Amino acid sequence: MKITFSARHFEATEKLRQFASDEIRVLKKYFDGVLNAEVILDEHATQKEAEIRVTMLGKTLTAKVAGDDFYKIIPKAVEKVEVQVKSTKAKALGR
Repeated sequence: MKITFSARHFEATEKLRQFASDEIRVLKKYFDGVLNAEVILDEHATQKEAEIRVTMLGKTLTAKVAGDDFYKIIPKAVEKVEVQVKSTKAKALGR
C-alpha cells in the first residue's frame, strides 16, 4: 500500500505521520488488492481537519473529519473510509 502524506498550514511531526500511516494500514485487512492512500491534514485557526482519500478498484473513496485533535479525528476518518471500502468490495464481488 502506498501512502502519501501532506500537511497544510503546519509542519507535521514524524510521530503524527506514523500514527496516520498505522491507522490507514488497518484498511489492508478488508481488501488485499492494491490500495493507494492519501492523508491530508489541515490546521486552521480554530480547528483541525483530516481528509483521507483511498483509491481502490479504479474508484476514489474520500472521508473528511474536523475536530480539535488530529489523534482523535484521523481514526474517525479511517472508520468512514473503512465502510466505503467494505461497500465497494461487496459491490465488486456482486454481494
